[in-house]
Amino acid sequence: MKPCLSLMLLLSLLFGSCESTPEKEGETTVENEKVMEEQFVFVGTYTRKEGHVDGKAKGIYVLQWEEETGSLSLLDTIESLPNPSYITIHPNGKFLYAANELADGSEEVLGQVSAIAIDPVNRFYQALSNVSAMGDAPCHLTVLSDQEHVVVANYVDGNVAVLPIDEVGALGKSIATAQHEGKGPNEGRQGSPHAHMVYPFPGSSDGFLAVDLGIDQIVHYQWNEGQQELNEVARTATTPGAGPRHLDFHPTAKRIYVLNELNHSVEVFEYESLTAAFTRKQIISTLAEDSEGVSYPAAIKVHPNGKFLYASNRGSTEEENSIAIFEINEQTGELSFKKVVHTGGNFPRDFEISPSGKYLLAANQNSGNILVFKVDAETGDLSETGTDFAIPTPVCLKFLSI
Repeated sequence: MKPCLSLMLLLSLLFGSCESTPEKEGETTVENEKVMEEQFVFVGTYTRKEGHVDGKAKGIYVLQWEEETGSLSLLDTIESLPNPSYITIHPNGKFLYAANELADGSEEVLGQVSAIAIDPVNRFYQALSNVSAMGDAPCHLTVLSDQEHVVVANYVDGNVAVLPIDEVGALGKSIATAQHEGKGPNEGRQGSPHAHMVYPFPGSSDGFLAVDLGIDQIVHYQWNEGQQELNEVARTATTPGAGPRHLDFHPTAKRIYVLNELNHSVEVFEYESLTAAFTRKQIISTLAEDSEGVSYPAAIKVHPNGKFLYASNRGSTEEENSIAIFEINEQTGELSFKKVVHTGGNFPRDFEISPSGKYLLAANQNSGNILVFKVDAETGDLSETGTDFAIPTPVCLKFLSI
């Protein structure tokens, strides 16, 4: 059976479904009265040649993940989505949302956000909706903690938009947008706002952060459902010219780690609430202190145990195409640089830590491969498992356990 399903998502919102008989019937077993989970990895990609990437993928790839061996196998391909570079999965595990990263500078062609019903166990995928992202080059999206709205960040236009989720998981047209203003000191990259990430604020059903690379700001937002308004409630400034790209929260302490693309660094902040600016505690390079390398970091993740932090570097050498490993001080939250580990490919974009915390998967965009590492729980070090899986222009990885 060919491991490929075609899913047509047209601008006219043609609805359809795809089914396939599973190659293997349900393999769940009961051990100690507990049903073993099946695990999958969804891979967002570039499908088109753009100014910054030669996209060669066919769409979103659905991989089977084997936890015991740290191995991947291709299950399905959700096709005909244009540049589904960043994806996110609804907390209920039934819906996937994709930011289709389109931008040609015209008002006629804006980025899109697609909604898909997913059931990888039964190999069933159904197009639900395709709506405007309200800006060029949507590069990140998330489901708010209320589980009723998707927020998308549009890089070129420097804005964020709120999209409602209906009862079947489809997205409606945008009900609110917020336009960022200003610029940063780096004339080549910061001539205008560039929203690069949106992230739900912990403990808030309607709050989120928008990371803007173009203006060196983290904008704090709160969605008001009753008034149907998106309100800015605070801002946090990063180092001028640093170009904040992504962030992650510590799992137990009130600390935020912000990854800066333009000066390859991580800034450590402490926070009290959504409505107050964060307090900077530290800034540290994603390369060794004595390194002469230049990298453009892409993704950042705190390990589930809260002891280690990882960041992906992109560049031209093995040192620069790497995962940086940091140890987190338990008392202060500050970082100590340990080492960089080559990702076995070129230009690592996203990476993901498995739900168990035992593995790290690195997506190498330009070399078209995903390298799987084993994580040492005591030291945070990474070691290759031997799994090097070929995927054209991979960008984003998302685990799903069922």
